[in-house]
Formats: sequence, structure tokens, C-alpha cells
Amino acid sequence: MAADLRARLRDLEDEYRRAQGHETGWNPERLRALLQTQLRGDQVIVVSNREPIVLVQDYHFALLPAMVREKLPQATILTFWHIPWPNPESFGICPWRREILEGMLGSTILGLHTRFHCKNFIETVDRFLEARIEHEHSVIASGGKETLIESYPISIEWPDEPARAGWKPVQACRRAVFARLGLAPDSYLAVGIDRFDYTKGILERFHAVERLLEKRPEWVGRFSLVQVAAPTRSALEEYHSFQERIQRVTQRINARFGRPGYQPIHLLATHHDHDAVNELFRAADACLVTSLHDGMNLVCKEFVAARDDERGVLILSRFAGAAREMREALIVNPYHVEETADALRRGLTMPASEQRERMASLRMTVQEFNVYRWAGRMLADAGRLRLRERIQARVERGQLDDEVPVRSSRRLTAVR
Repeated sequence: MAADLRARLRDLEDEYRRAQGHETGWNPERLRALLQTQLRGDQVIVVSNREPIVLVQDYHFALLPAMVREKLPQATILTFWHIPWPNPESFGICPWRREILEGMLGSTILGLHTRFHCKNFIETVDRFLEARIEHEHSVIASGGKETLIESYPISIEWPDEPARAGWKPVQACRRAVFARLGLAPDSYLAVGIDRFDYTKGILERFHAVERLLEKRPEWVGRFSLVQVAAPTRSALEEYHSFQERIQRVTQRINARFGRPGYQPIHLLATHHDHDAVNELFRAADACLVTSLHDGMNLVCKEFVAARDDERGVLILSRFAGAAREMREALIVNPYHVEETADALRRGLTMPASEQRERMASLRMTVQEFNVYRWAGRMLADAGRLRLRERIQARVERGQLDDEVPVRSSRRLTAVR
């Protein structure tokens, strides 16, 4: 059953993406019909009781919480929204804003990455729906049900001791990467790991590298950026055009500053597995995360987790949700080319002692607030709400007594 469900979800996502790119008639009614056809309602709800905890993840299933609520009114539905939520003015251009909002408000808890995104969502509902909003508690009452709007910054699984034991030493990683790319042993290396997506700030990153080499000619021949850009959504015209543009900019910068045996930008437009990415992280002097708009961005956290030597500098966009947690990074505005170029130079020349202080603090933050803390907070909030609802129901029935409520175990149904 689980394998069949996963296959249905993949089919749904594929058809949804194709429709986004090639059909102008795509709308919530078609999405709702597709959900009902592909998931057949009851097949999603594989539970042994009528009060399950259901986890719905990401924008593909914006309408699903209300659909599940209709079938299971007593379910506790947790929805996590992985991408940024815009302000009401930006969201207002969506022709199906009401359907999307009503679908999401079928949730018991709606989680977003940051308080800023939560604030945007609440203001959006206030603008476009008839609902009662308790701003103090971030609760929206609509359709006879309440939805808690809360921030849950997502994170990564912190590598355990057996995983770290399998890593090559930092110097071995550095020698391997430098030999593979033909870099001089005394040169500096920055790395960027992203999907080939225009929201990741790859173009702005390249402009910052170009500006650094303009301002500091002595870095020509001594600095290189390795940009891993995993191809994504290439069938969509916007993405295809963007990828072609990045290729042209790479060629221009390399032609301008390159020399025999040296090029400033190495664009690796292929998928890299975890071990290959980890090797790059451990070999690099700096990691560039210059997202233009990102819910969280886990690349920066993976970089920090990889640096058990407490070296390396993280240069992080202020527009990534992670910037609110990772304050020891060098925070930049990626649209400000001068600022990013200066931060890159500062990171590459930062004293080892300062690198250690910053990285040690970053590692403590990521280790403590890991993916299990993220999931645990959502489930703990769900448990508190369920207990409150049960007590309230017993009060209304006049059956409240002094006995201690017994918490029964519930199965978690995940829609990913």
C-alpha cells in the first residue's frame, strides 16, 4: 500500500508540473479532481482509527487538508509549507487565492519556516477571507475550525559518530578536489551547491566573483568558485532560458579572467551524491549561499555539519530563512554585488581563530536544532491541541472528573 501511494504521489507531482509549464487552463478544480482521482481519498487515510495525526507537506497539496478534514473531521492535520509565503499584495495576483487559503485552513496546525512567513500568511487571510483572527496566539478560526499558524524552522539530521568516522580527512578531501579541478595547492576555493534555479542567486553570485577579481587583480589565478547546479525543471521555458544564461555568463567570466591552466568558475551542471557534496564542503575555504528568496535553505546547514575541523566561512543571504538562526555567518544582500564581493574577500582572508569561533557556534546551533527537534515540536504542539480539545469536549458534555487523561498512541500518516 505504501509503495502504491508513493507512486501515486509521484504521478500527481509530475502531472502538476507538466500542467504548470504547458497548460494555461490549470486551476484548483482540476487539481482537486486530480487529487481525488490519483489518491482516491480513502487511500491516503491509511489509519486504524478516526482521529489520526495526518502530516501534509508542501505546496502540491495546498487543497488536501480541507479534503482530509471533510472525510475525517476529528483528524489532527499538520501542514508544513516549505516555500516562503508572500505578502498579501503579491499573493493577491493569484486567481485561486480563496481556494488555496480555504484548503490550507483545513489544517489543525499550519507550519512555515519563519515568523515573518507566518505574519504574511495571517495578513493574507485577513485580506481575502472572512475569518476570526487571534493575532496574540496566531490562531485563525474559519469554517467552524481553528488553525494554529506557527513557525518551525526545518533542519538536517546531524551526522552521528559512525557517519563521521567514514569521512576522509579534510586535507585528503582538499587534495582530491584540487587535483580533480587542476587547482594550484595554495589557491583559495569557494563552493556553491544549488538546484539550477533562478531563486538561488547563482547569477548574482557569479557577478560577485567577477567584481572581486576586478577589484583585487591579485586574486586572479589564486581563487576559484566551484558551482554545483543540479538540473531541475529543464522542460519549463523559464528554467531552460535561465540555465542557458548562466552558461553564457560562466563562459564570459572565464574568458575574461582565465588563463592557461586556470579558470575562476567551474560550473558543474550535474547531480552530485551526498558523499561528493560532502567532499566539496570539506575542501572549501568558503561556502556561498546567495538565495534571492528561500524558505530556509539547508545547504548552509549541511556545510556547517561537514566542517568538524571548525574551519571554513559561511556567506549567507539575508533572504534565506536560515539567516535568522545562523547569525555567525557573513550575512549579505545578494543583490548588492559590492557587499557580496567584499564579504567573499573577508571570508577568504579571515583568521583561523575567528573561523573557529564562528563555526563552533554555528555547529552548536545546527546540532541542537536538528530535524528531529523540528518534527518533535510539531508533534508536541499537536499533542497539546488534541488534549485541550478532549478536555473541552468533556467539559461541554458535563463529564469532566478528576481522573488524569490517558494519552493514547496515534498513527502518523505522512503525505509527502
